[in-house]
Amino acid sequence: MLNASDAKLVKRCYLLPKVAWYSLAALFPTGALAILLVMVDNIALGSSGFGAAQSVIMFALMAAEGATCIGCGIAVRRAFGNKRWRQLEQDAIGQNTPTNANAAMVGGIGTAAAGRLVGMLNDDDLDALGAGLEVAGGAAAAYGFFETMSRMSKAAAAVAHANGMALPNLGATRAAVIGLPLLVLTLAFVPRFIDSAAQSSTSQEAAAHIMDVFDAALAPVCSYTMPDEPLEHRQDSGYRVSGNITDDEGDIIASVSIETDELGVVDGVVYNADVDVTLTPEENLAAAEDAFARFHAAIAGIDLESKGIELADTGLINAPVLPEEFSQAFLVGDYYTPLDMDLDNTGTLRAWVMFDTDPKEEFDEYTSPAISLFLQAR
Repeated sequence: MLNASDAKLVKRCYLLPKVAWYSLAALFPTGALAILLVMVDNIALGSSGFGAAQSVIMFALMAAEGATCIGCGIAVRRAFGNKRWRQLEQDAIGQNTPTNANAAMVGGIGTAAAGRLVGMLNDDDLDALGAGLEVAGGAAAAYGFFETMSRMSKAAAAVAHANGMALPNLGATRAAVIGLPLLVLTLAFVPRFIDSAAQSSTSQEAAAHIMDVFDAALAPVCSYTMPDEPLEHRQDSGYRVSGNITDDEGDIIASVSIETDELGVVDGVVYNADVDVTLTPEENLAAAEDAFARFHAAIAGIDLESKGIELADTGLINAPVLPEEFSQAFLVGDYYTPLDMDLDNTGTLRAWVMFDTDPKEEFDEYTSPAISLFLQAR
């Protein structure tokens, strides 16, 4: 029968290897949960990256798990080297458990280090090799560490059984070492989820307001409009409201699109006019300029300030004027040669105009030649 001091030592030698291994294993679900929570925050709630507090807590938890693993591993070696423990082992099982690390652990650390060195060579051809060595080395080291801790824990269990001592239940230990960090990390993200949800809702409402304003402005000059519905479908890529002019057969011959970012800030305007190859270049150019002018008049008529509409760049509401160089090239060219010219590519606004078409040998009934003018905030 063990005395209280010896029983405490046996319990310690049984639990320490378990805690060391659990701490190492806990690094993986903690990292995986952090990635999952960030994905939920980014994809479902429209946030971006880690929050500062959440980053600190995540790294603190993982650092604590790593420190616990190392600390318990060192404590295990010391406990198994204790003279009293060695005597208890001899009396119970007739031998002492080796305290040296499993060869796989040492070899794995070396392999991972070699992989890291290969990765530092900045050679693209060796990147895959370096990454592979790091992964293989890490897996081998983890296995070696598990085998070492398992060997020592089993030895402590054998000593306990030989002396009729009941071993402590590991459920609470696993919950504390593995489950508690996961709970803390999840709770740390709750305030961020609430804040992200509130910001997402505000952004969707702002975007929905912009869709309504531009939809109402374009309706009188368009055959029909097509606004996105931010309140029903949140889009990380932003939102768009389009106004279309159709011919007698209902086909779209000209359109304008007002685009916003995910926060509801207008960051792009695109004017488009189809080119009818049965008409002269002069007629097509005049039709495009007329359609662009009608669209712009509707947009320019909006009191942006009173409507609370924010522009990423004020140049987005500039009149869509086709440059003389483009007009001349279009008039003297043909319907099978594309054109592309920058209007502004130096400041915060990028503007360009293009005539999009197919080569004559590829031109058929599915080709849709068009003149387009793009205004995009950088």
